[in-house]
Amino acid sequence: MKKQRWAHWIAAGAGSFTLGLAQSAQALTDSERFERLEKHIERLEHRLEQSEAENTRLRRQAPPAGAHEHKARYLAAEPAASGETALVKDRQLQQLDQKVKLLERKYEVDKEEADKKWGKLPKVVELGSQGLKVVSSDENFIMYIRALIQADASFYFDDNRWLPSDTNGSNLPNNFYMRRIRPIIEGTVWKYIDYRIMPDFAPGPSGTTTPKIFDALVDLRYFREASLAAGIMKAPVSLERLQSATNLSFVERAFPTQLAPNREMGFLLHGEFDRPDYPSDFNATGRNMTVTGNFPMYMYPNFFSYQVGVYNGSSNNGSLYSDNNDSKDFQGRIFSHPFIHSGIEPLEGLGIGMAGTYGDPNDVALSSFQSPGLQNIFTYNAATKADGTAYRLYPQGYWIWGPFKLVGEYALANQDIANQVIKDFRSDNKYSMNQNIEAWNVTLDYALTGDQNVFLNQGIKPRHSFNPFEGEWGSWVLAARWSPIDFDNATFQNVGTAKSPIYPFADPRSSVSAATTWALGANWWLNPNVKLMFDYSQTSFDGGATTYDPKGRSTGAIVDRETEKVFQTRVQLGF
Repeated sequence: MKKQRWAHWIAAGAGSFTLGLAQSAQALTDSERFERLEKHIERLEHRLEQSEAENTRLRRQAPPAGAHEHKARYLAAEPAASGETALVKDRQLQQLDQKVKLLERKYEVDKEEADKKWGKLPKVVELGSQGLKVVSSDENFIMYIRALIQADASFYFDDNRWLPSDTNGSNLPNNFYMRRIRPIIEGTVWKYIDYRIMPDFAPGPSGTTTPKIFDALVDLRYFREASLAAGIMKAPVSLERLQSATNLSFVERAFPTQLAPNREMGFLLHGEFDRPDYPSDFNATGRNMTVTGNFPMYMYPNFFSYQVGVYNGSSNNGSLYSDNNDSKDFQGRIFSHPFIHSGIEPLEGLGIGMAGTYGDPNDVALSSFQSPGLQNIFTYNAATKADGTAYRLYPQGYWIWGPFKLVGEYALANQDIANQVIKDFRSDNKYSMNQNIEAWNVTLDYALTGDQNVFLNQGIKPRHSFNPFEGEWGSWVLAARWSPIDFDNATFQNVGTAKSPIYPFADPRSSVSAATTWALGANWWLNPNVKLMFDYSQTSFDGGATTYDPKGRSTGAIVDRETEKVFQTRVQLGF
């Protein structure tokens, strides 16, 4: 009877454990549940072996001889009882064995399902200074979710409050505004295909700017030496334009960027090459697994890189997402770090390049130009369009050595423009000219705290983030700039009379013929994500204003626009 109770206890134990496991499965992880199930099966198998051994031993026992009559009757009945007990035990053992097999199969099925489930989960899910980063288990899919927020303020000095607003650069309102509000999604699909989506929702200083798409591109990067990008992207022209908005030395970019296209719609072939005697460990996914996690399509610190694109062709400082004619722009750029890995430390960070564009626009609207304080300083006549050959030249370079950085750029924009009238349902060039515009930029900055200066990616990464409780103050960077722009004098030709002037291209009473800016700035990186900027810039102008009589009426005289003196500050969050 004792052996019978033992067999019953084993069977009941297996059943009760199965029930208990099912009830508590939700409270356990898959690995914990499988571990408990495996241990229990091992215990059941051990008990089954013990039970089978005991059953074998009982069957081998022989009945005792020479017993008295009472015991003889008992022994006569015992074979029948032993047979029944053996049958019961056999059934119980069969049931127990079946339950064990069912549990083992269930364990195998659950493990297979768990392996499939865990195999689909991301290998990396990380939230940090580079935003949200997700990497698939096979590393074929990568996604970053980022954002850039810039809250700005501008305060003008010595602007005459008694003259008409914004006519001669006078009576300029101090202003708080959102400069950039950009959610950014970028990453890789199928290991070799990059993508980037970046809209901008900032209303700007005017408060009326509508949301627009700044970047929306796909980049096929199967071959490092020849990758193909398509969509809306930065034009591969101006060096400072290609620099990330998070890493600017001043609140606003210099004048040369306004002669280059802002965004373009089209196709770009680009590639990067290592120094011949110093191959890198670059790999297809490694470019996206950097510390910064950025996707700088144009700006890898390579020995040599190139970009060649064909686009709709936008005007200076413009963005053209669709075209109204068959003419397209061809744009190209080469850039090199000739001393990278040379062992000459002071020159390792020297980069030089050349960019240019060529096109033949037809009746394309022309953009205006702005001062560092974001005031319109040059505007074409509404009837003036780009109509004919246009090209740009952009020699450019920078030099970085430890905390020191120097950036230089020259821009020449040449284009045929025409004042047009509608005649017989067609545009007719009434006046035309070939216009030259030139601009320069020299910017110097220095990290007072000794941090490594950078041109690429998100910006300076302080060695110690700001923490006043531990005496850490982040990184401080001082900056200085000189940047002039000069418009072709023929742009302001008068085809009328001195008393009744007619300016077919641009009115010198409201558009300047030249401007020169000098600026000083201080940037405080609290940490890699937060930067405070403090800039003072002063811009002098040639022309661009007029005089007024006592009744506030324009006299028609041409005078210099008032010098713009503006203090600008910014609070920036970028990740």
